Amino acid sequence: MYRREFFKKLALLVTTLPLGLYAKRKEKRSWVKLTTLNVAGLQYGDLAQHTFSPNEELRAVREPDNPYDRYAVALYKENRRVGYIPRTNSRIIASLLDSEHNLHVRVSNFEGEREVWDRLWVSIWLRDDRTFS
Repeated sequence: MYRREFFKKLALLVTTLPLGLYAKRKEKRSWVKLTTLNVAGLQYGDLAQHTFSPNEELRAVREPDNPYDRYAVALYKENRRVGYIPRTNSRIIASLLDSEHNLHVRVSNFEGEREVWDRLWVSIWLRDDRTFS
């Protein structure tokens, strides 16, 4: 059998197989670290005097009606606002939240003795739901 005929028969075979006989795809679900950044506005948040633990999870919430930044993303611990994603990064994070991507925000570093604008650093993670065969 010649090479060309082999590939024609193979293509015909693959296109006529029932869907259940195809190899199942493996799903790769992992987290991709997007960035680490300091939290802005910590001094104005409800938890300004609070201490944070490494890997503590925070919730990112869009604030499209914020008068200072239309791409504002607030960070919450439970139901209390901690601070904001800095304006230099807020547009990207806001776009991901608006497109309903699965983001996780975790405390990466907290040093209570530092200046209030440099105390809390968080890492932002994106869930990678790509499918590979």
